[in-house]
Amino acid sequence: MLISLPAWVSIFVLTLITKILLFALLVMSFSFLAGQLGLLSLMQSAFFGIAGYAVAILQVDYRVPFPIPPLVGFFGAIVFSALIGALVFRTREVYFLMLTLVLGQIVWVLALQLTSFTHGTTGILGIYAPGIFGKSRIAFYFLQLAVFLCCAGLLTKIIRSPFGLILRGIRDSESRMVMLGYPIFFIKLQAFVLSAALAAVGGIFFVYFYGVMNPDVISLETNINAMISSILGGVDSVAGMLLGAAIFKTLDSSLSAVTQRYMLVYGILFLLVILALPKGIVGSLSGAKFPLLSAIASWWRNVLRRQAFKASEDQTSKNKLKIKR
Repeated sequence: MLISLPAWVSIFVLTLITKILLFALLVMSFSFLAGQLGLLSLMQSAFFGIAGYAVAILQVDYRVPFPIPPLVGFFGAIVFSALIGALVFRTREVYFLMLTLVLGQIVWVLALQLTSFTHGTTGILGIYAPGIFGKSRIAFYFLQLAVFLCCAGLLTKIIRSPFGLILRGIRDSESRMVMLGYPIFFIKLQAFVLSAALAAVGGIFFVYFYGVMNPDVISLETNINAMISSILGGVDSVAGMLLGAAIFKTLDSSLSAVTQRYMLVYGILFLLVILALPKGIVGSLSGAKFPLLSAIASWWRNVLRRQAFKASEDQTSKNKLKIKR
């Protein structure tokens, strides 16, 4: 359906969908930590902004050719997240939340104050997308969609992998995982760096799409918007992350043109979801009773179990053969 959109929707709707996919990468970055580790990070927009500023500064001020700016932005955000992760994971729960909030605000203040690099509140203008992004909104949309699907597929694979299971084990009982011998600190650091990488990809596409980079992109409001979107859709699934981003961006585009009190609508919607659907829309609906969907899900689970059992038997047979040899 997403691939066929340019054939039957207007440029306005296609642009809105592109904005949703951009924002969804940031929401996925937040939701991954929240859903798998139970940690709320309020500095994900900092990684988003670091990648974007790196692209903007290198391209506009220093005329560095593509693909060096996006590569520097991507790996710069990863290195920064590794350094920050080594600091923030010395804390837990609400202290982790507060520390990431403070560090995110420090990055925002630096973006405001270092005017020789960031141009302050004016921002960096004149950023253009290279030829690989195409010369039209449709070409940009297809590239953005391909990258988003790759990121979503990778994240889904990680969540369903043994690594994802370890993360949920740490979320449920960190002390038990320590007793089982897992290097908790480094596992959490890997998850933090992965979430930063998702945000960095979003930042690179953001700056090429809008053609401007300013401190508002990495403000606390951006983090709050990502958190609200995550809770609306549900933090436990990629579908919930995408749905939350879609709802938020659609309301933002439609309500802001109708009333100046659109934040009040966000607040009421957020309150209703928290009270009626505490696991988010997707998380709560997945627990609802739909006979046909439940039958399909049960059949699929049985298929996966049979495959896992067969793989386990094959591995056992190979191990026995090695022992005999």
